Amino acid sequence: MSNTQSKPTTQGAMRPTPNLYAPGTLCIVENQTVQIDGWSSTARARVRNLVTGLLSTVGLAQLSPLPTTPNVVDACHVGDTEWKRSLVLAQDFEQFAERRTLTKAEWTVLARKHELSIRQLQRIRKTYQETATVSALARQPGGRPHGLSRLLPEVADLISRTINKYFLRREGVPKEEVVERSRAIARRVKLPVPSRNAVLLRITRLSEYLVDIARLGGKKAGQRWKPKPGRLLAEKALDLVQIDHTLADVMLVSIDRLRVIGRPWVTVCIDVATRCVLGIYVAMHAPSSISVALCIEHSVLPKSGPPGMADLWPMCGKPRRILVDNGKDFKAEALQRGCDEHLIDLDFRPVRRPHYGAHIERLIGTLMGITHRLRGTTFSNIAQRGDYQSADHATLTLDEYRQWLTETICKYYHVRKHRALGIPPLVAWERAFTALDGTVTPPTGVANPLQFRLDFFPLQWRKVQRTGIEVHASRYWHDDLAELVNQTVAVRFHPDELHQIHVRRPDGVLVTAPAVAGRALDATPRTPIDAPTRARMETLMGDGFDSRDAICDNARKATRGALLTGPVVMAPEPPSPAEDTFDPAGAGDLVAELYAEEMAA
Repeated sequence: MSNTQSKPTTQGAMRPTPNLYAPGTLCIVENQTVQIDGWSSTARARVRNLVTGLLSTVGLAQLSPLPTTPNVVDACHVGDTEWKRSLVLAQDFEQFAERRTLTKAEWTVLARKHELSIRQLQRIRKTYQETATVSALARQPGGRPHGLSRLLPEVADLISRTINKYFLRREGVPKEEVVERSRAIARRVKLPVPSRNAVLLRITRLSEYLVDIARLGGKKAGQRWKPKPGRLLAEKALDLVQIDHTLADVMLVSIDRLRVIGRPWVTVCIDVATRCVLGIYVAMHAPSSISVALCIEHSVLPKSGPPGMADLWPMCGKPRRILVDNGKDFKAEALQRGCDEHLIDLDFRPVRRPHYGAHIERLIGTLMGITHRLRGTTFSNIAQRGDYQSADHATLTLDEYRQWLTETICKYYHVRKHRALGIPPLVAWERAFTALDGTVTPPTGVANPLQFRLDFFPLQWRKVQRTGIEVHASRYWHDDLAELVNQTVAVRFHPDELHQIHVRRPDGVLVTAPAVAGRALDATPRTPIDAPTRARMETLMGDGFDSRDAICDNARKATRGALLTGPVVMAPEPPSPAEDTFDPAGAGDLVAELYAEEMAA
């Protein structure tokens, strides 16, 4: 950039990045439009009713954004190339997020970098400042929506199999050969021959990282694509958070308290600067990308629940960077795309450098140490447990353990002096957002909490049939899906809320379809079966195989004996009494085979 001073231009004047919690923002509280006047604490805001003019104090969880035009672009519909272009553009805009104006020289540099005119950049930046999402910058391709193809399913499957067999391997063939192989196979099996562009388009849509893994190997692909973070830097709250899982050291019981259901998995998110627990997710299933997504949701959005929860657990806000280990549950496409969508850096710890996860490991150790005081604890190892029968002493249900863990975090860990900080984590959090004059600046929130949740939800592609969308052994339908019949759509869902799914139509309207049939309508909780029951089921299945096979074998032997010892009756006409010969060709395959064996003997 030139050292000469340039006069700022007013054409680039923009609103700062939208923040639901910023003073002056209009929100909805109990179906009333209010304006945020200020903040009395990190958990409660002063709002003014625009109708009555009265001031009141509300919690974070009570604030809802004003209804806006739906985001017409879902991040999952943006191609990799366009996503990278939009991400770089958003990162460049983010450098000037605190400035309302840009100099002409700065506009010129950006215009040359992105090969756009200054006026185009100003319009694009205005769009970004209004939405604060990367997908809003993506250019919309013409033609059919993503996922809708003119190819027959059989032809599309043929192309996919050809790409996997010949292109995605270490000795991968060139793209043009994949095209010719696909066309040759289609001609051989008498299917419509795909065009060259149809095959190349599906190769282009492949993830470059997955292609490099298949063609170069995991090590070289990792060297090319994996981030290489340096030392941990977290000067401010929400600069860096860490997420990890652990198997809790306690046995739980079922809702009816008649069975021991095992040990729960706990996913925890910690803010490194303040050592506060931003969010948790507790479930009986093993860690997965779903666990990570729901933990991020709990961390970023205001805590909801019993009255006073916002004051008890005020930590929330969008982090700038998330550091995780190299587990496959942290590498799901929906998780990576959700972080990119909201400009959250998702980084991975360097392999064989455990000190990069020291903060989250210490937190987990602290929480599990407190867990050892519960009845039914498994302790840390066999030596500590001794002859203590954990299952015999278990008393807590899953919901009770969640409540206990919440109380432990909010009323013990957060208010206890932290050895590294010298102050309790709650005090560190409050000081991070309170100026010397007492002015409270809330953390950066998200303008559309529902869309934020959806961006991290698991994603599946499904075809809209006339009877609805089938997923999770259930069927879902809404009248707004009628125009999408026979089209393939992206279905997002909350794993704990399977009574409904979410589909965004091509025109941007978000459709929430309820379950109309199937397992999702069954209100009876489904608990996994125990090992003895599973073994009994497997034994019965094995016995069933043997008994069915025995019935068939006995029937075959009886039929064979009857054919060899008794007269053969041909249908529909009975044989002549004078006939003493037997024609095996007219008696069927089984009879002919038995007759040939008898004659040979």
